[in-house]
Amino acid sequence: MKKQNKEYLQSLVITGGTILGAFLVRKGLEELYEKKTGEEAPKNPYPENNSLKEALLWTVATGVVASVTKVLLRYTFTAGSEKAIEN
Repeated sequence: MKKQNKEYLQSLVITGGTILGAFLVRKGLEELYEKKTGEEAPKNPYPENNSLKEALLWTVATGVVASVTKVLLRYTFTAGSEKAIEN
């Protein structure tokens, strides 16, 4: 395989894996919240049962966790794909 094709494949795997991982983490957090509280995650402040404070707190918390997950996944996928390309 040509080096350019390997680099393209590496970029695709890293980006796709990172996006998928962040999506799964966010969905997992929503499921966990719903299981623990018995209510839907406060993603929207408009419904009467959600306050703006709850929606903002939820957004910040899930944003931080998803961002940290993206960084860790990108690091892991990059390291793994570098080793795979070398071989």
